[in-house]
Amino acid sequence: MKYLILGAILWMHTITGFSQKLASTPLPISANTKLSSIVTTVKTSLLEQGKKGKLGIATNQSKLYLNVSKKKSSIVFEVPNTSTLLSSGLQTVVVSKSSVSWDFDVKKEGQYKLYIATASDSAENFIVYSGYIYFPELNKWKLIASFRINGSTENIISANAFNSYPTNATLDDLFIDSWGQRDSGPWLKIKSNVLQNPILTPFSDIDSTEQSQLDTYLIQKAIESKQTDAIHFKDGLYFTLMKTSSRSELVHMTDTATIFYKGYVIGTDIVFDQTSKETRTFPLSRLIRGWQIGLDNTHIGDKIKLVIPSGLGYGIRTRSPKIPPNSILVFEIETVDTKPKK
Repeated sequence: MKYLILGAILWMHTITGFSQKLASTPLPISANTKLSSIVTTVKTSLLEQGKKGKLGIATNQSKLYLNVSKKKSSIVFEVPNTSTLLSSGLQTVVVSKSSVSWDFDVKKEGQYKLYIATASDSAENFIVYSGYIYFPELNKWKLIASFRINGSTENIISANAFNSYPTNATLDDLFIDSWGQRDSGPWLKIKSNVLQNPILTPFSDIDSTEQSQLDTYLIQKAIESKQTDAIHFKDGLYFTLMKTSSRSELVHMTDTATIFYKGYVIGTDIVFDQTSKETRTFPLSRLIRGWQIGLDNTHIGDKIKLVIPSGLGYGIRTRSPKIPPNSILVFEIETVDTKPKK
């Protein structure tokens, strides 16, 4: 099997601040395989205290690694210098226009998952790369940063595991579980003794409480400045009725709904999804929580505008190239008909 590793090897030489000897090994990805994301488990319990070094994964367009020193540790996410920062996790530090870090105590848990996700837009020729870390004992994720790379739609075609931390442990000892996700959705085992595919949902966020408070503040500011007319509040989201129906039948969150809709990120005019002349039909139970809350007990025929905080939307997930993590979403939805759950 032929592997594409040259890009990741070149990336290795650009990682800043390496004074120790660097060990790296390719994560075997077939030349015919394009991955939308990659996740690996790093066993930090094998690191001896009192030393410093870096260990993580490098793909053809990104690097996500632990930067461990004697006094503190951090996780760093880097992309090419041509990138634009879309969003970053709370309390992170923007090191440069292409690098974001977050300080934390690496000794708190014995292993972590490092996760790089992408979403591309071939029509506008750009791709989004996002970096995350997972805390097994807390069962929570942390967004480090999400970047937009213009002029490219290249997903993950090569990856390396690397380490410069002085240890007797091998790279196989340190990186114990690696999986990639194909563009079409299925997971591909890269290096793992586990039979079950990785489960990344629900995407519980370590910053969710603080992010909710920030979202509320931003929405209220938008209301005060007349950027939105969704001034009514319901179970965590804001709404306004754009058109009132004369029909008496109610929508329930267990229904399958036939609708017209348009969705965009608050404060922008960039529509990331919409219907045109034809309706779409969805079981509401499969949609984001904000839709379920917002449409429940409205009338068939109503048209409603929902302003949905990120926690009731897609949260920190890299859901779409036009929906950055932690986005506050606006949906204009007209319910044409419903079918109750049988």
